[in-house]
Amino acid sequence: MHNLLRISEATSLGFHSMALMSLRRERLSVREMAELLHVSEAHLSKVLQQLFRKGLVISHRGPRGGFELALPPESISLMDIYEALEGSPQRGVCLLNCRECPFGKCFLGEPIHKMEQEFVAFLRDTTLAAVRERERDEK
Repeated sequence: MHNLLRISEATSLGFHSMALMSLRRERLSVREMAELLHVSEAHLSKVLQQLFRKGLVISHRGPRGGFELALPPESISLMDIYEALEGSPQRGVCLLNCRECPFGKCFLGEPIHKMEQEFVAFLRDTTLAAVRERERDEK
């Protein structure tokens, strides 16, 4: 369980690397993706291995090795990626990680709940194909 308002660097790497694979529609090496994303090759490699274990990417070894999507981009939502790396999102979590709110009822609770609902809907409704199309439309 992970607080939706705290997206880890690993999950951000997962979103971005899989979007790159969808956009390029070809096998990409960890080095290529790390250079394009300006991130640590070692950290990206660990993230991609997690995505491989969850069945979202295919790994190829050797000089022409790399990673590619295991499913069509239309079949992979951002929520699939999130859950592969973070587990199920936990909602209604205190930003301070308090067990009991010193205010009785959190004054940030209602707006946070609305943001969480909108963000979950966005992650569930947005596929890698939609990300690819959005990128193409902006060019």
